[in-house]
Amino acid sequence: MIITKQIDLQYSIKHHLAEKTGYKVVWIYDGVKLPETKPFITIEQMPSNTSMLAKLRETVRTIYHFQVGVYANSATERAAVQEEVRRIFLFDRFKLIDANDPSKELGLFCVDMTAETPIPAEDLSDKTSYHQVFFDIEVDATYQAY
Repeated sequence: MIITKQIDLQYSIKHHLAEKTGYKVVWIYDGVKLPETKPFITIEQMPSNTSMLAKLRETVRTIYHFQVGVYANSATERAAVQEEVRRIFLFDRFKLIDANDPSKELGLFCVDMTAETPIPAEDLSDKTSYHQVFFDIEVDATYQAY
């Protein structure tokens, strides 16, 4: 059984999106600066859910949540990149890559897209916030104690 870690999932999604789209993919963390040049994609960890599936904690399920943002130059470009990313989430299988040793593939996984939300710019002076859409995705992992 493969033990999935959040960092490996996030790294793998980032790597897959960059490889498939050719766009810069930015890992969101405290203090990160977004690129000036669009289009680009962001990936951010969101709160995960863990639940016990069997008595005595023999089986545990964790649903890892991520938010993926698309930032574009125009509404037309946003729609095109949005559709490209949407299809990746709907149909692709992602290689699970060890974030500490990127040459090491651990297996394959799929993501579930739970929401797709275009966001209007809140501050018209902030050009980075123009033409953006966010995807909420999740990865479901089940672990056994032994």
